[in-house]
Amino acid sequence: MYQMELFPTPVPRSKLPTNTTANHYPIHRWFNFIAGFSPEFVSECIQKAGLKEDDVVLDPFAGLSTTLVQASFHNIQSVGFEAHPFFYDISLAKIYPPTYKRTINDIENLLLDAVVPYSGELNSVWTQDAELFLSKLIPEFNLRLLASALLLEDVIEIDKRPLYRLVLSRVLELTAHAQTDGIYKAPTTGKGSLPYKVALKKVCDEIREDMSVIREKDSHRPTLYPMSSEQMKPLENKSCSLCITSPPYLNNFDFAEMTRMELYYWRYAGSWREITERVRRRLIINTTTVPSDLKRDQQRFSEHLSQEMHATLDTIVVELKQQRSVRSGKKDYYLLVYPYFAQMQSVIREVYRVLKTGSSFHLVVADAALYGVHIPTETLLAMLMQENGFEICKIERLRDRGERWVLEKRQGANKPLGEFHIHARRQ
Repeated sequence: MYQMELFPTPVPRSKLPTNTTANHYPIHRWFNFIAGFSPEFVSECIQKAGLKEDDVVLDPFAGLSTTLVQASFHNIQSVGFEAHPFFYDISLAKIYPPTYKRTINDIENLLLDAVVPYSGELNSVWTQDAELFLSKLIPEFNLRLLASALLLEDVIEIDKRPLYRLVLSRVLELTAHAQTDGIYKAPTTGKGSLPYKVALKKVCDEIREDMSVIREKDSHRPTLYPMSSEQMKPLENKSCSLCITSPPYLNNFDFAEMTRMELYYWRYAGSWREITERVRRRLIINTTTVPSDLKRDQQRFSEHLSQEMHATLDTIVVELKQQRSVRSGKKDYYLLVYPYFAQMQSVIREVYRVLKTGSSFHLVVADAALYGVHIPTETLLAMLMQENGFEICKIERLRDRGERWVLEKRQGANKPLGEFHIHARRQ
């Protein structure tokens, strides 16, 4: 689908599990996200696998489709699963990019010529909760322009709506004056805010510039499913030749909270409760903000794990319960352990089913330290892989994590938390 020179200069291995290089490359930079690995990591895995054009690369946690976009640069077919509705919609614009500049020109002209500040009550466009939140992030004039742009989406042809949504989502980000505070939009922090028209031109110019690397449509079109990878029913047994992915990290990012601005703006949800029900319920359980009925259904999750896994996880759960009783925050971290590893086991089993014998499985993940209790996530996931038919080739520590991961409540690992690359092979 794309033409480009693939990374003539190697990047440090410490950058492979990060998103810091994605903004340097066409298509990837159209919409980037803090929780994602690098295009270089995908290329490295593909090149080492020696794939042919009829092979298929799988990403069970596609996110914004770094794996799928990069596989297309290599002229390799790919397939992904993404349960977060906003990530899925934005990914469609990246994996099926426009092949004619007229497409982006038409979108830009519509957003310039047909958009005037919305003159009605903003809470007639969004719910009261959503309007209150958005008004804290975006200057009113920009927000009224964005409201009108939102209401124009219905006039866009259906196959062009993902690109329209991507463009406006980038404009939304650039016009917001609230800073991304580590992992989410914080209304009380500040950053520079671009005017609507300036932001729109910046985004559309970037897409036009990248059009030179996009070829005509061909047979190597990625496939993305808007569903959990716990059951990859659309895929046949042994239909994939390589898996490259990075699952949600245990108690790391709440992907619903991180996208709250976009979820409200595009009306995927109109309240905190709706975000929980419509988005969090669909995702792997990894934070305490998930629906209470899910994380409290401990028996359903724990009964699917082996006795060996129980022996390790039981100790962690007991320690977390003890810490909760003496910690002021009273976070119920202990309720995350069984659901997280049980759901990850379901994904691992599905990856085993759809991978060809001898194929590689590359997974990037981090360890965790909750209330001082260290959880070696990489070791436990490798154990699940072994129990379910994979040979562990290597567990490589790619980097130490930053200062925000050595806070007092995360201490207990006796060393900095890190990000790891697990390389396994299907037996």
